Amino acid sequence: MCSFQTVPDCVKPYCCYGNDLDLASHYRVVVCTCATAGILYTLGIKAGHFSHVFVDESGQATEPECMIPCGMVAGADGQIILAGDPMQLGPVLRSKHSLKYGLELSFLERLINTPLYQRNESMFADHGCYDPLLVTKLVDNYRSHYAILSLSSQLFYHAELQEQADRQVTHALCDWQMLTTKGFPVLFHGIRGEDTREGDSPSWFNPAETVQVVRYLQGLMRDEKHQVAAEDVGVITPYRKQVEKIRLLIDKLGMDMVKVGSVEEFQGQERRIIIISTVRSNERLIGFDMKHTLGFLSNPKRFNVAISRAQSLLIIIGNPFVLSQDKYWQTLIHYCIENKAYTGCDLPDLSELEEFKGQGLPKEDRYTSERDVR
Repeated sequence: MCSFQTVPDCVKPYCCYGNDLDLASHYRVVVCTCATAGILYTLGIKAGHFSHVFVDESGQATEPECMIPCGMVAGADGQIILAGDPMQLGPVLRSKHSLKYGLELSFLERLINTPLYQRNESMFADHGCYDPLLVTKLVDNYRSHYAILSLSSQLFYHAELQEQADRQVTHALCDWQMLTTKGFPVLFHGIRGEDTREGDSPSWFNPAETVQVVRYLQGLMRDEKHQVAAEDVGVITPYRKQVEKIRLLIDKLGMDMVKVGSVEEFQGQERRIIIISTVRSNERLIGFDMKHTLGFLSNPKRFNVAISRAQSLLIIIGNPFVLSQDKYWQTLIHYCIENKAYTGCDLPDLSELEEFKGQGLPKEDRYTSERDVR
């Protein structure tokens, strides 16, 4: 919970704090977190006090958290609106007992998986394939270039997402000198490096990937044509030790404003440029990763969030021999190969991946008309 001193001055006139909290009971519109809504009960507010409850980012709240504000609506006239994305990361839980009993499943995701809320193309073809009285699917994307957006759209959103972002932003780096295909601002750099650990630390890092991340950062910062600021770049990596190694290098190079963090730290955020370092490079240990859900592998939601944060440019650095063992990463590798957006080490034999190839993903000719960068 933030302190009152950190609240922007323009917002303070609308805040109730400390001894003034009882004032909240006199207003028809109250904005607060799910947990803070519990304070309203102590003020004597009962079910039915509010006619509507809107829970934003409800996919990241545990169901008990979501029930706190929802309990203030009662009767046939009350409405609860859950806004969020069940295909992105859910609640972050530290308790093994909470995980055991299913609290990692948000109220939003539990509802959307019930028959009443599920997609039905035959009954609701004219309403986005969902019952319009229960579900509204937002398909306009105001963040990313289509090449970045397309893969998530195909894999997680029935290929329905539409590019609506400002082209001056999304197409700003389509002619960047380090791209292998101009007009296609996605790049997969294959590296068969070595993942390692220090002492008793359970966290992994990959020196070769760290160096390659810095090379791309330097290529961006030194590009006089595009004028990229450090604040425009985010580096996503799944291991704390890799964050430390990258942070150490870029701080020495004067790029300390580049944000480096895990997927969880980037959910709900965006950057013009995102660089992903996947770290794991030992083919013999990949079974351990898959079993224990370490890193990106075997977690489609984490994968989806990671590849959908970029507005103008997405760079992935990783070992294709390791990543190709997961079906989502297989599809990403094929996507980049088919659009001539792969560089780096030799590829593994991808013949066994044919079942993931050609899933309606856009090929290179999809971008022919977009290469005249506007």
